[in-house]
Amino acid sequence: MTRTTIERQYDDDTPASVAIVDGISTLEGTDGAATTDELGFRLYDYVDPEALDTIVAEGSGAGDVVVSFRVEAYHVTVTNAGRIRIRFRE
Repeated sequence: MTRTTIERQYDDDTPASVAIVDGISTLEGTDGAATTDELGFRLYDYVDPEALDTIVAEGSGAGDVVVSFRVEAYHVTVTNAGRIRIRFRE
């Protein structure tokens, strides 16, 4: 059975935007360092990666933050607690 959901964690060494691409790469069955050509999309086409990383960074003073958006066939949820959930939209 194909895995349709994956959870990742991010931190100062691996920002949320990088962990999202890694997670989608895993679900797509490609290398974790997949290029935009291999994946067929750029994260920037769906969300500003730098803004996302800033919003969910620990210690940003924003309180509890949850950001959800769609990337291709996936629904992505990111929290400022360092957690990412990527789910295939059926």
